[in-house]
Amino acid sequence: MRIFKRALVAAACCSLIACDPNAGNTDSVSVTFDGNKTLILAANFTPNAQSIGIAAFADVDVGTVAALEMTGPLHMHCDGTFQPAPTDSSYLVGGNRPDFVLGSFAAPAGQYTVIASIPSQNVQVKKTFRAGVSYIDAVTNVWDLPIACVQVADTRQQLTDFTRQRVDAVTYWVGRLDNSPMKVQLLSSVARASASLLTGDQPRAIDALLTIRDTVQPLASRGPYDSIFRDAKDAIALLEQPAPAS
Repeated sequence: MRIFKRALVAAACCSLIACDPNAGNTDSVSVTFDGNKTLILAANFTPNAQSIGIAAFADVDVGTVAALEMTGPLHMHCDGTFQPAPTDSSYLVGGNRPDFVLGSFAAPAGQYTVIASIPSQNVQVKKTFRAGVSYIDAVTNVWDLPIACVQVADTRQQLTDFTRQRVDAVTYWVGRLDNSPMKVQLLSSVARASASLLTGDQPRAIDALLTIRDTVQPLASRGPYDSIFRDAKDAIALLEQPAPAS
């Protein structure tokens, strides 16, 4: 999985930095902190893959906590840690610095702003880019975000809609599982989550979704458990976020 993510980001960087006809545009930004250390952010849309790629690189210790926030037609927040640089130092913009890589993912077309931050260093860097057409999951009608990220609602209506969509997506993927005692357990939990949403019982809905997430987590490297885990995780985050002002 790590190699696959690196390949995706490397391809995105190549496409947008070296191969794109508009290669004169700035495709990464950086900021200096703590004397002579550097934080670099690459965030771009790759037309041939119809996807967004985001990665941060920094002169920090491996394991340092990082955060990425993307706002625009799709708002998401991502938490993670900087990981060891590839041994061949093949990144065009990151060199041999530790990285926090999201890989490639689909999102609505439009203009986006990404902020990469290192809380322990009180440093951040921001980049704006425009994304072209990508494709939403045609079956569940939700955007499949990187595993380190969760969707954020900017309005109360979005909070209601996005939460319902994520729970419906969990219901769909659980229904696709082969018959087993686990499936029976998951069907019970997802029914409880759906009913709790209808009655406005947020704590009960969160509890049911936590049960689903934790049950499938050991299997989250293979489908459709990965989709169940991701959508349950996003639904929990939406339910736990403060309600927007309007």
